[in-house]
Amino acid sequence: MLKVVVTETELWERLNRLPRVRLGTLPTPLEPLPRLSDLLGVSLFIKRDDLTGLAFGGNKVRHLEFGLGQALQEGCDVVINGAAVQSNYCRQTAAACAKLGLKCALVLRCDPQVEPFKVEPQGNLLLDYLFGAEVRFIGPNDDLEAVKEAVAEEYRAKGHKPFIIRHPDLSGGFGYLGCVLELVAQCRELGIQPTHIVHSSSTPTQVGFVVGVKALGLNWQVIGVSPSLRNDAPLRIAELCNMVAERLGLPLLVTPDEVTFTTEFVGESYGIPTSEGMEALVMMARYEGIVLDPVYTAKAFAAILVMVRRGELTREHTVIFVHTGGTPALFAYQPTVAKKLGLTAD
Repeated sequence: MLKVVVTETELWERLNRLPRVRLGTLPTPLEPLPRLSDLLGVSLFIKRDDLTGLAFGGNKVRHLEFGLGQALQEGCDVVINGAAVQSNYCRQTAAACAKLGLKCALVLRCDPQVEPFKVEPQGNLLLDYLFGAEVRFIGPNDDLEAVKEAVAEEYRAKGHKPFIIRHPDLSGGFGYLGCVLELVAQCRELGIQPTHIVHSSSTPTQVGFVVGVKALGLNWQVIGVSPSLRNDAPLRIAELCNMVAERLGLPLLVTPDEVTFTTEFVGESYGIPTSEGMEALVMMARYEGIVLDPVYTAKAFAAILVMVRRGELTREHTVIFVHTGGTPALFAYQPTVAKKLGLTAD
């Protein structure tokens, strides 16, 4: 019997004491994947966090509810974020700022093969502009955090009070504790007992799952599938889990050996689609009518396909695949998708 640290009600109460602004359409649905379940011989469900509502949805809405809740509490009027050009986090940050009447500045890292002024405004980048963000580009070797701080200084000099979103912070952990609580209630309603939770993991989202599962004493194996080569991730996830637990007054300790995190499905590098991921993307579309993205969710679902083929997932298992969103980026990968579908010559 796993130890129960807090009840669902107590965990909700602790979360509700934190600064938060409502941005998403929550709870998101938990749906069966009947055709894929029949095909693969595993009971599959999907948590539709691509349907969180803001700017085509995605997991970062849950992060931003707590992050921007803190920004508003501090009286900030400018939010600064940064990541890759096709960042889902930046797209949703821009949309959240538009919704809340805040200025938004984004620092976006260019591909080393592309000059900043030649970056095509499509996918998430097009949406960044649409939502009114100030966009600045940096090179592949520039210090992202230093540039974000420099942008903040510019705004301070103009009389603004900026809020910098740090990577990673605790807001994703708080947001996905809420997701765990949603899942517990939905699984109870559906009469299912999950054995595995599989999702794309760049650290913060997995923090919430790990803390929530341990705090509630759930016998769920949480598997984070990395989109990038990060061998230090289990240590960092454990550290952040313990910071989240401390902030919420939860008497628990997470160690790196409790974190299941794989870089097996990254492929060549972050942002570069894999053949396994593209197979997973097409399969999800053609069997269930659900769109994945090539960078995050397709690689995460590819992990499920491989685990089925290895016999690691069988009819005895009930698997929840968490769709963390990112679908607007699909259009930035049009040549890759078109080639996979046989619509272009090799």
